[in-house]
Amino acid sequence: MFARVLKIFGIVALCAIFIFAAVEIWVYRNREKIFRSVQEIVNENLNGNLEIGDFKFRPFYGGLGLNFTLSKVRLTDSLYQKHNKPFLEAELLHVALDLKGFYKGNIRVKNLVLQDGSLNMFTMRDGYSNLTIFQSGNNKKKDKKEGNGDILDKLGNLRFINFSVAFADSVKKKYYGALFHDATNIITLTDTTTNASFAGSVLFKGLTFKPEKGGFLVNQETNIALALAYDSDEKKLKIHPSILESATHDKIGITGDFDFSDTIRNFSMNFTANKIAVKDAVPLLTKRLRNQIDSLGIQAKVDTKVKVIGQLASQNKARVDVEFETDTFNYELPVGVLRNLKASGKFTNQADTTRVPEIWNSTLIAPKVTGLFEKIPFAFKFSVKNFENPRAILDGRIDADSTNLGALLDETRYKFKSGTAKIDFHFNGSLKNFYNSAKDRFDGKIIGKASLNNIAMDYVPRKVKLSRINGDFTFNEKAVVFKDLHFHDGHNMLYLRGQLLDLIPYLFGSPKPLRANVDINIPKWKVTWLESLFAARTNVSTKKRQKLKLADLLDNAIDKMEVVAKLDAKELQYRLFTARDVKGQFTIKENAVSIEYFVMKAFGRGNFRVSGVMDNSGKGQPRLAVSGRVSNADVHSVFSSFDNFGQKTITSDNLKGILNTDFKFEANLNNNVRLIPSSMKGDLHFDLTNGYIIDFEPFMKMKKLIFKKRNFERVKFAPIRNDIRLRGQEIEIDPMEIESNVVTLYLDGIYSFGNKTDINIQIPLSNLKKRDSTYVLDPNNEEKKGGSKIFLRAIDENGEVNIKLAFRRKRDKNKQKDEEPEIDPATIEK
Repeated sequence: MFARVLKIFGIVALCAIFIFAAVEIWVYRNREKIFRSVQEIVNENLNGNLEIGDFKFRPFYGGLGLNFTLSKVRLTDSLYQKHNKPFLEAELLHVALDLKGFYKGNIRVKNLVLQDGSLNMFTMRDGYSNLTIFQSGNNKKKDKKEGNGDILDKLGNLRFINFSVAFADSVKKKYYGALFHDATNIITLTDTTTNASFAGSVLFKGLTFKPEKGGFLVNQETNIALALAYDSDEKKLKIHPSILESATHDKIGITGDFDFSDTIRNFSMNFTANKIAVKDAVPLLTKRLRNQIDSLGIQAKVDTKVKVIGQLASQNKARVDVEFETDTFNYELPVGVLRNLKASGKFTNQADTTRVPEIWNSTLIAPKVTGLFEKIPFAFKFSVKNFENPRAILDGRIDADSTNLGALLDETRYKFKSGTAKIDFHFNGSLKNFYNSAKDRFDGKIIGKASLNNIAMDYVPRKVKLSRINGDFTFNEKAVVFKDLHFHDGHNMLYLRGQLLDLIPYLFGSPKPLRANVDINIPKWKVTWLESLFAARTNVSTKKRQKLKLADLLDNAIDKMEVVAKLDAKELQYRLFTARDVKGQFTIKENAVSIEYFVMKAFGRGNFRVSGVMDNSGKGQPRLAVSGRVSNADVHSVFSSFDNFGQKTITSDNLKGILNTDFKFEANLNNNVRLIPSSMKGDLHFDLTNGYIIDFEPFMKMKKLIFKKRNFERVKFAPIRNDIRLRGQEIEIDPMEIESNVVTLYLDGIYSFGNKTDINIQIPLSNLKKRDSTYVLDPNNEEKKGGSKIFLRAIDENGEVNIKLAFRRKRDKNKQKDEEPEIDPATIEK
């Protein structure tokens, strides 16, 4: 039984092979006729001409069947002689005919392979399109057999190998082009629908809708897998879920609908991508869009959905809506790094639905962007409302406390111990170029408010310790304004109000010097800031500095800031100096203090006014240069306030009287803000009234020599007026009279804070007259100036000032000689 079945199958197979071989032999013998018949049918359905250089019958190419390979194929439209652009050119064209249709007289191309060629479709400026090639010519045969249909219906599966396709519309200025390395379009038919599955490797040369904006997918290698369906009854094209894979292996999902049932031709397309990097996505976009996105300076991975709705026949732009959500990313600012940023939002080019989609009607909104500024958390709302010149709008808040402020500003320099800070801000400007160097200004508008609440911190480089810092700031791109900032510096409570100019442009690159105008009120001021200002800075880690931009910027800002301050203090104390009702104005710039004026009540009931400069700019040794006036001052208080001017010979314990003086003084300072005596230089005009010298050691030594019974312990003076000059540690005293209840004398010479005191003292013999408590001071009496005198010298000997007898000096023509004293001291009143 089994052998009989095999025999039957063998006979059937032999019959089939015989029949197929007969068909192939017949086709081979009639190939010229068949091919020319096909060419004739094609030309009958074209408004153009099909040319074929050569053809070969290849029954085994791609499987047994009616297979032909054509070479040097050219298809031209009716106006080819005018424009000389072939509709189609191919080095090789492989055709497989449908056997079923062939036997029925309806020739249909089952498979078509186009290799090494191009397809060029275009519309000329006069409106002519070479797509008219598919319209039957007026002179062509009209009585075609039933079933011959349009030529597009006769095409089956297509494959493109190294084949370019281009479409150019000179009227609408659109261009589409691609090179199919190897791509296949598989066609399946139903009653009303033609389904196509297109897949392969494609180099897109560009999809250009507006030449001035550039094209999409310009020179981009892709792998594409499209699923299409066209309903011929409803004239609708549908793109089923499809994939376009870029050269960076990012996969973009595509779906869409096209309605060709009317002249409007509505369409919608949807694109999706997951975790696509912005830097990999922007090459797929137009040059203008690339520049706009690059202007934001954001580099992140994004999940995105794009919807495009428009009309193919309309000149208006399509509406584009985008939803996106970023992965975490960092964004570098000139002042630091925004870390772990995360954002989600929407974009549309038709924010106002009453207006057409366009670049000026575009909006990007990210309602919540979160992250860290270094380690400080923040959140803000982000939007862009002008993509012609992209300007970002930010509204946000930053909340900080002592745990993260130190990390932001470098804990080796700023040590925060307690407190919180909050900043609310609104920004409208460029995100990529904050500072416009050409115009030297901050590129944008910013307004905001900052609040400090009970902050305590140390500024290590200057050894400054601040606590109880409280205050509110308002700011914009030009100034930071504070109406009530108060803090404790370890000794004083300070209350400040004022403004800081150009801080924000400075932080982002402006070369403008920082300026601050400040009003300072200190109820009780114990001055310690001079030591902090002139002290050497504490070294900090340079490695840490390189990583923290904001800390470096703030340090530079503090060092370079120009501060103009007005001061008001009820009480002031600096070392031994005390004053009240202090008012002043000074400027701090480059580690130098310029005092415009400083007025106060000091030295008892006196008034003190001073102006000058304290310079520690680094251009030389720290230096002090001042000038001023002291009025109605208690000379005892003057000497005690200034620690006896660094000398011990005559001190505040020895002096009483009322002093009025004008002075100029300059000296170098050491790092402890103390005078360097050898550098001192000054001029002084003084007026001392009601003056007393009490228990002055040189006078006590004088008493041992002369006038032993007089009250040298408490010497009262008539008003003394004179000019003295300070040079180093020596005071040059111009000749002056000293009229006292003890003695009248004249002196000049040098008084030294060191060991060079040498003062000439002349004592008229008129002093021999007895002086007791009834003596009336009689200064500037010419009679006393004449007559004989005793000459003494006050000389420093081994650190002590001793008074000795001196000899008069006379000059003759040839020499100078010493003479004996005119009076023997032994004859003076004992």
